[in-house]
Amino acid sequence: MRLWSKLAAAAAVVSAVVAGGSAAHAQTPVNPLLPTTGTREIGISGNFAFEPTEFYNIDLLFGPFLNPNLQVGGTFGFADAEGADSSFTIGAFANYHFPTASAALPFVGVLIGYADSGANDSVTYGLQGGVKYFLNQNVSINGTLRYLDVDDGEDFRLLLGISAYLR
Repeated sequence: MRLWSKLAAAAAVVSAVVAGGSAAHAQTPVNPLLPTTGTREIGISGNFAFEPTEFYNIDLLFGPFLNPNLQVGGTFGFADAEGADSSFTIGAFANYHFPTASAALPFVGVLIGYADSGANDSVTYGLQGGVKYFLNQNVSINGTLRYLDVDDGEDFRLLLGISAYLR
């Protein structure tokens, strides 16, 4: 039951943002560098730590833009921590973007997936938000703050990455 209540809350937040953002977006000029309907994003992001233990996480993503605001897609991730089993994740996401006149593209999103860390398998779900900063029409650098709820706890991380866009 806990999973469904959190997913319902996440869906309500995204719905409110989408409804509120659509009216404001209609009057804002949009930078031509930003993605349009049909643009596909291929990205890599990750995070790492050296102290107190070595840890790294790499995520790959692919997702088409259904319109300039809404993007859906899939992710594959791999994580390794010193003294622990390696793990992989596979999942799906939906991001809502807020195009502006600048090269920065803020977004919020939801995600759900499956994680396997050796002896433990779990369903993951969470929220994320961040900014994609476009260097040109085909490349952005990204920062994402992500919260994940997994069966054995919670995970909060900052991911940094780069993406290519196929138009």
